[in-house]
Amino acid sequence: MASVIIVASVVILTVLLSQTSRTIYIRGLWVPALCIIFILCLILFSDTAVKAALSGLNLWACVVVPSLLPFFTASAVMNAAGFISASGVLLEPVMRPLFNLPGCSSFALALGITSGYPVGAKITSDLRKSGALTKSEAERLLAFTNNSGPLFIIGAVGTGMYGSPAIGIFLYICHLLACITVGFLFRFYRNEDGKASGGRYRSICKSSNLQGLNKVQVSEKQLKKRKLLNEFKTRLIEGNASRPDFGTLLGNAVRDSVSTVLSVGGFIVIFSVIISLLNETGIIRTVADTLMKILPQQYRQKEFTGIFSGLLSGMLEITTGSEQISRCLSIPLNIKLSAASFIIGWAGLSVHSQVMSMVAGTDINTRPYLFGKLMQGLISAVYAWAGSKICGIERMVTEPALGSGQFNINGFFQTLGRSIVLMTVTIILWIALLHLLQKRKTHPAKIKKSSI
Repeated sequence: MASVIIVASVVILTVLLSQTSRTIYIRGLWVPALCIIFILCLILFSDTAVKAALSGLNLWACVVVPSLLPFFTASAVMNAAGFISASGVLLEPVMRPLFNLPGCSSFALALGITSGYPVGAKITSDLRKSGALTKSEAERLLAFTNNSGPLFIIGAVGTGMYGSPAIGIFLYICHLLACITVGFLFRFYRNEDGKASGGRYRSICKSSNLQGLNKVQVSEKQLKKRKLLNEFKTRLIEGNASRPDFGTLLGNAVRDSVSTVLSVGGFIVIFSVIISLLNETGIIRTVADTLMKILPQQYRQKEFTGIFSGLLSGMLEITTGSEQISRCLSIPLNIKLSAASFIIGWAGLSVHSQVMSMVAGTDINTRPYLFGKLMQGLISAVYAWAGSKICGIERMVTEPALGSGQFNINGFFQTLGRSIVLMTVTIILWIALLHLLQKRKTHPAKIKKSSI
């Protein structure tokens, strides 16, 4: 059957490329050609496609909806209310030195590392549309804030696939450290624009009136703190004055969030079908066998084919690839965890397609984002390999706890509850940090009187 598809594909491409019209180009033909091949596969492997679609739909309904919908709604409400922009003023001294980004980007980082894909991309896109970020700042922020959340890594991967929450916590720590590393490295991306945006931050102090300071000497640092606090209060008041009533605010947030979640579900179903068709036709297996021949002779074990198959599947969709790698029982754990960390850091083309759809209405270039995700996957794999060697994590693995069960209403509400609790804790910690910074600014160091 696979040979039939290959022959049909060659015939279609030959017919299309043999046209004499000069208006037909290869770049304009590859998309319809792939669509034709995909439709042929759906016809020839209809049973496999339907089962894969149902599996993707079950994953979306059981995990994605209860996990992401609260985060989408909460972030939309806080952004529309102006609280994110106001709090960014206080967090500027934290975000600027580390990541060369304004303080408002801290909310994208906070929810991006706690909620899961693609919340970080959604918040970044909203901040860019509102004008809170420049183009290069949005590209830097997007490169490291669109991450997998602890619910997936600890629950699905750690507990479900490896039978150990400790494995999930270990992978999440590696993922988080890789995220921060990529963010720090990307602070040098288009640094000239970052200096310009940093000038807006420095202008808060430079624009102040320094007259009458001959009696009391106030340092530039103290003056900067006062100006930051005054700007925070000003933006918060302006946001409260311009926002609509809470009913309208919540209604718009829920409507936009449901639309985004439906879009995410469509991508999950489509890529579930694509991966199943690639497995059914033997394409992934063939590519894995080819990669095996590149390895040195001592590493050409039959079990390593499963690792390559999982990596190839994970390049497309994160859950499928992670599960395939966890089933390679004879492979050393440090290799499996490194491969799983790479997949989690890379995120897969399914997530990247969701991100591209969310930033489509902005001028954000996704190439830095793709490069950042590749870096995060590689760095996370290195951290996982080194950490598993140091920590001796092999003894923490037991039997996998999850199967491919059907939709469960109890599981749905359990996931929803964990998601709401995690979101609440994240926002409380974020507000506590703001309160701490505000308290420090309202109690500056004692100023010295001038001797003049």
